[in-house]
Amino acid sequence: MEEKTKIRMPIGAAVACLLIVALLTVGIVAGAKFINNSLSASQTEKNALAEATSAPSDSNGTVGSSGDKTGSLPSDKISFADSSTQTDSEYKTIENCMSSVVSIDVTAQSGHKSVLAGSGSGVIISADGYIVTCNHVVEGAQKIFVYLDNGNDYEATLVGTDSVTDLAVIKINAYNLTYAKFGDSSTLSVGEGVFAIGNALGQLSNTYTRGSISGLDRNITIDNVTMTLLQTDAAINQGNSGGGLFRESDGTLIGIVNAKSSGSGIEGLGFAIPSTLAREVIGNLMDYGFVVGRPYLGVSTQDVSLSGYGFFTSAYTYPCIVSVEDGSAAQQAGLKKDDVIMAVNGDTVSSSDELYIAVSKFKIGDTVTLTILRSNSQIDVSVTLGQRSTAKAAE
Repeated sequence: MEEKTKIRMPIGAAVACLLIVALLTVGIVAGAKFINNSLSASQTEKNALAEATSAPSDSNGTVGSSGDKTGSLPSDKISFADSSTQTDSEYKTIENCMSSVVSIDVTAQSGHKSVLAGSGSGVIISADGYIVTCNHVVEGAQKIFVYLDNGNDYEATLVGTDSVTDLAVIKINAYNLTYAKFGDSSTLSVGEGVFAIGNALGQLSNTYTRGSISGLDRNITIDNVTMTLLQTDAAINQGNSGGGLFRESDGTLIGIVNAKSSGSGIEGLGFAIPSTLAREVIGNLMDYGFVVGRPYLGVSTQDVSLSGYGFFTSAYTYPCIVSVEDGSAAQQAGLKKDDVIMAVNGDTVSSSDELYIAVSKFKIGDTVTLTILRSNSQIDVSVTLGQRSTAKAAE
């Protein structure tokens, strides 16, 4: 039989094989450890990212109806960001409009002391301190105090009033003021966005409310005077009178707030004097102190209380003449100081404002009959209405 030949591996080769096996084993172990570490690091980064994008447990986030903190999910963050929809330029527009609106307090004499008689709002219309407000805000005021949005306050002087349109102009001694620019109210559309700024409740100065134009050319009767006004559903409160109604798109002044309908079940009925009407009246008041082209009687009056005479017992307060202007219609008709004017063409007038409004319904050159109480006797006096001279007013 043939003897099998044994193959012997050289010692050097065996050692080399053992080294290769050892290196492979070490590599496998190291690789496994590296992969494990990488996975751990990746998970740690994910956890950190999740914590960074979630609201912390002690944050000030608001709680929604589900009880989850706002901002805990990406969709919540987007919703939170969208809760503020106006751009910086729109905010700046509102800020500028707020700076042009003032709060007004008026005082009146009560006995031997001066007392707060009422509060309202106004809108600065020139850099040197002219302010438009409502006539009923400053009517009968002994003193008028104006408070700016920046905290400064001034005593104002009365420039002119018009009870027919319920507008008045006052002035403060200040300069470089932020003022409102008039817009064209005739181009407004129902549904167009507007906002009102005023001294709500006479205490909350520069309150901003937002709404839309609800109606145009509304004929509204206020204190026996029928006015054509803008209607808005922007919240209007006591103290807003004289404040501004602004166009949302450009911040221009398109109305002077002057009335709110109130009562059980009435909501969202506010009214403003259109800027197209207000601009002409305000310009006349600034230039002359009165509205040009209106019939003029030519007397200054003060309201007095009487016990009632004849068929005029429905009212006990009447305008009493305190002065008669030289060359006026009243002087030519023979009216005198201390005459009490009780009626115009048979219609009772119970205040100086009512007398002014009654006369304004006629035309220059019309002849009216005034019922006068003079020395406890009633007489009728015919007066041909004239026109107030702008030359005298400008002097």
